[in-house]
Amino acid sequence: MPLSDNFQIGHPGLTTAFSFSSSNELDTVGITVRTHGLAAYEPPVSDILIEIVKSSAGLMFDIGANTGLYTLAAAAANPTAHVIAFEPLEPVRNLLQHNIGLNPSLAHRITVEPVGLSSEAGSFSFYETINDRGYISTSSSFEPQHVKMVGDAYVERVIRTVTLDSFAQSLGEQRVSFMKIDVEGHEHAVVTGGRRFLAEHRPIFTIELLGAAESRPIDEFLLDANYVAFAMAHDALRQRERMMFFPDAWNHLLVPAEKLPQIFRLCHKLSLRIEPG
Repeated sequence: MPLSDNFQIGHPGLTTAFSFSSSNELDTVGITVRTHGLAAYEPPVSDILIEIVKSSAGLMFDIGANTGLYTLAAAAANPTAHVIAFEPLEPVRNLLQHNIGLNPSLAHRITVEPVGLSSEAGSFSFYETINDRGYISTSSSFEPQHVKMVGDAYVERVIRTVTLDSFAQSLGEQRVSFMKIDVEGHEHAVVTGGRRFLAEHRPIFTIELLGAAESRPIDEFLLDANYVAFAMAHDALRQRERMMFFPDAWNHLLVPAEKLPQIFRLCHKLSLRIEPG
């Protein structure tokens, strides 16, 4: 069935608006943004992503790109940015590539990688959630416990994985300045498989932490790598010594200590409070 329902997404921080599709009203991300605007989706993630990408040189990784909202926002925020979007689930990846194709002026700066990122390379079970209304999955995961907690039916697939450390070997002299990691409870494995890469590139990145997700490897990374974590509420960044799930702030911003002044300036610009941990 041909996809329709294309619409334009704008934001004061973007250098250009971009096109997106609600995929015949089956993409809840697209429906939400069309109805309420980009800044209203998971606030303040989009505002922070746009401001950091605008002022950064180098690559941006979108790990768990889904249908491409943040991939396209990053490309539209900085006319020199190159975005690498990782999306292992083929039906969702097809929609990601469709949305990229709606934006030919941005598409040449976006690369789609059809693999999952994890703590080791190989082929592993991946659980695609299936809901009774036919919506595009936003909760598929390598973590079976996560999928069971979501409560939807699922289809078990086999997905190829790589690690951040191994993928980074293909980058040559290119540097990664910003990342988004949203992989439905598997975030700890992405970090574990990227410790060498993170130590070398030291990007600022956002990372999701859901209620039952494993966080100890991320806490160990924060301490070992001298990173600072902030839970991102809609009007504040809550500084944390350890990762912690908040119902109103499940996305976190992880910042190398030497880049904290950049984040403080960003918070002032966006009128976000800093709440000490």
